[in-house]
Amino acid sequence: MFSPAMGLALLLLSGAVTAFVLWRRNRNQRPYCRDHRKFDPVEARRKPLLPIPKIDTSNVGPADPKIAALLAKVNVGRVETLLNELTGETDVTVNGKTVRIASRNTFSSDLEYAFAFLEAIYRSFGYKPKAEAKPGEKFFYRHEYTRRRTKLYNFIAEQPGKSARKLLLVGSHIDSTAGATSSAEKIAPGADDDASGSVGVTEIARQMADCQPEVTIRYCHFSGEEQGLWGSEAYAAHVANEGLEVIGMLQMDMIGYCAKPGNRVDIHDDVDTNGSHSLVVLLVQNSVRYKLKLNPVDTHNNAVTGRSDHAPFQDKGYKAVLISEEFSDDGFNPNYHSKKDRVPTLNLPWMVEVIRMVLATVIEMSKTKV
Repeated sequence: MFSPAMGLALLLLSGAVTAFVLWRRNRNQRPYCRDHRKFDPVEARRKPLLPIPKIDTSNVGPADPKIAALLAKVNVGRVETLLNELTGETDVTVNGKTVRIASRNTFSSDLEYAFAFLEAIYRSFGYKPKAEAKPGEKFFYRHEYTRRRTKLYNFIAEQPGKSARKLLLVGSHIDSTAGATSSAEKIAPGADDDASGSVGVTEIARQMADCQPEVTIRYCHFSGEEQGLWGSEAYAAHVANEGLEVIGMLQMDMIGYCAKPGNRVDIHDDVDTNGSHSLVVLLVQNSVRYKLKLNPVDTHNNAVTGRSDHAPFQDKGYKAVLISEEFSDDGFNPNYHSKKDRVPTLNLPWMVEVIRMVLATVIEMSKTKV
């Protein structure tokens, strides 16, 4: 006999099964793009639904001579040397061993060399391992997260500010791919994607190393970007759990390729998500103030929504933008996700100008006296 109790039990069982199926589906279908395309071409071509807000650059104020001098210290020679070392063009010595970083694929053993490379760079700026640093000292650490039952890491370097409660994030992704994102690759130079952003972050940290910011700055090198923003998703959750006031996140991803005349650099706020357009304004104004050889373009569309490491931070409610080369059909890097993505294909003088624009904005946002 079918009793009311049996009916209730079946109903509860059915609900549990449905909930489990939905949980599995949601867990396995995260919102971040996994089609290995850096931008949505249809969205990039589409006329924005909303008019692009006008950015007033008529009265940006005079350049600060001290900041201008700091920007001038970012130079092509050092940027090229670091890119060559990080992409396997030349040997690099890490932990007393001479190696070539032929691949920074998330699953490749050479990624460990890339982490050691970053550690050596930040040590040269006066950073210490977190366990050795005293209060107020600069430090670095690896942020651990797990995917596919494997421990993975982001590399984070922190420059304490006078305010421990306010936080500015400057990011890139350290991993690379030549097209095979689900397994290790022996060769994946990733000079543009994203050794360029990684070197950009280290150059900003270099110039800021002897300064005292009001706001704490974290320089972030995420892994797992090519698999679907794994590292930045994990770190954004970590930052959210800290409960700090994040004043903004600036992500540099593919800032090395510029083949067309005009020196265009794209800034993506994903249609002013969380008020992120205010960061676009600062970047554009600093480009004008310091007379940089750039044409900053406020894309103001959803072409990169969920496609780079700024996305998880936007999803946590923070202001975040992506700074990149031109993401459009005729301006995009033809060497993307291939073994041809090498340093000789890049426009290094243009890349230096992009780094200077972001550096000036970091100084301004962190209220650093140079």
